[in-house]
Order: sequence, then C-alpha cells, then structure tokens
Amino acid sequence: MERFGNVKTFFRSGFNFGDKTIESQEMKIHIIGKLSQSISKRLNLKDTLMIEYDRSYNKNKLTILENDNSNYKVLGLTEGSVIKSNGKGIAVRIIAENVNITDVLKLVEYTILNRKKINKFLIPTDHNYSYNDENIITVLANSDDFIQKITKKQSNLIDEIINNEVELLNNGFSKTKISWKNGNFTFGFNDIPPTKGNYLKLETEKYAIKDFKYYVENTWNDFFVIFNDSNSFTYFDGREENTFSQKLDEKISDFYPFRLNKDKISNKILLIPFNNDGFYVYKINKKLLQKIE
Repeated sequence: MERFGNVKTFFRSGFNFGDKTIESQEMKIHIIGKLSQSISKRLNLKDTLMIEYDRSYNKNKLTILENDNSNYKVLGLTEGSVIKSNGKGIAVRIIAENVNITDVLKLVEYTILNRKKINKFLIPTDHNYSYNDENIITVLANSDDFIQKITKKQSNLIDEIINNEVELLNNGFSKTKISWKNGNFTFGFNDIPPTKGNYLKLETEKYAIKDFKYYVENTWNDFFVIFNDSNSFTYFDGREENTFSQKLDEKISDFYPFRLNKDKISNKILLIPFNNDGFYVYKINKKLLQKIE
C-alpha cells in the first residue's frame, strides 16, 4: 500500500521475487497513485480516494467505481466476502490481468466529477474469485460497456497530467534509473554528477517502451534485462551498440521470472529459468543466446 496525500493505493500480485525483479503492473499502480494525487488537487477533492488493483491470473475482470466507501474491498472479494463500507470517500477498484495507466486515470477523473451519482451505475455482477468455477460471489460492479464509454472519451485534464514525468527508480549517478511519461517507460542512467567532486558527464542512450512484463536488474545497477513477455527480452546497458532484443526458442513459464547472475562474466550474462533445467548464456557483444543443458 502507498499513500499520496489523500490518495491511497493497494496492489496485490503473486509476482513477488525481490527488489531487482519488478513487474510493470507494480510500477503502474505507483504511477496511477502519484498522478491521481494531481487530479485530486485539480478537482478539489478533499476526501480519501482509494485505488485498488488486484492482478488476476484467471482472466477474471471486475471494475468498481463507488462513492461513500474508501475502505478495502478487493482484498475481501478474493476470499469470497464483501468488507463492510466505511461510509466515506470514493474508490476505483480493479481486478484484471493488466491495466492501462491513462484509462485508470480517466476512471479516477470520472468518479470524482460524478461522485454524487456514481453508485447508480453499479449493477449485480457474478465474480469468480478463484480458479474453481463454483466459487462465485455476486457483487455490485460496473459493466464493461460503461467503463469503455469512459475510457474512450478524450480528456484534456488527463492529457495534461500524463505529461508529468514520474520517477520510478534512481540508483544514483552513473547507475540505472527508470521513469514514465505520456505512455512510455524510459530505462536509462543517471547522468547528473554530484555537485562536489570532479566527474565527467555520463554519455548514455535511453530505451523507451510502452509496456513490458517485468525487468531484472543486476547487483551493481549497470544494466537491465527487460522482458517484453515470457519468451523475449531486451538487453540494455546504455550503449546503443549493445541494445538488442532476443526471443527464446522454447515455451517458458508465464508466471515465474528469470533469475540473473550477480554480474557480467567476460561480457556475458547468465539467465536462469526458475523452474526449467539448464540456463542461458547471452553474449553481449555478439548478441548470441545459447542454452546450456
């Protein structure tokens, strides 16, 4: 959970593999919380705004925009129960496999502007809260059509808000950093030297991508391995000649990420599947990927 002024965010995912292996969905909810604080200020919202996102792994989707309840709810729904309302604040609640930052910000704006009537758009909806089709709970939620009508509309406020850069990672001068702005994640390196000392300006490239599955960072914070999906990755160390995307020639688990050796070994890195035999050797200069059984 994070707090940004009067905005609270709650995120839950089964993807928890340490602070060097981060999925994009975790970063998205941070961005959404940070920018929702700006929306809240612009629209003069004083009450608490709760934003919940539970990452679904069984293709179930649920969206709830509601007034007079900023208590947790998604947490209870995943156990087949409805937590009692606290009778105050507003909420945007999402259960989905993936979220779009701009779309969620539009839902936040709409909920604030239409607070007094927002609960009228909730309808009884059956929600499967587990992998068993028999585990169904009926909850008041919004229809897909209703949500799509909101997200398809252009919003001047949201267009302005998403042009604010959100810093997501900064490991210090000459080390890795990540930010998001206007629909793009940007991987790069901190090129601003300390004010004291004699430092040469760092000359590195940046790597921008609209979305990805997760990234893995090494111990020394001097390169990224960015997985676009379960079976393909991009190596990035700030040098244009080394930036390259590779596709694996076999099916890898969609859930478990690769592990990474602590550092480069003679200009090579080792990628180790969590639940597969063997490992992969990636030769950075030659851009060659080899599986070792």
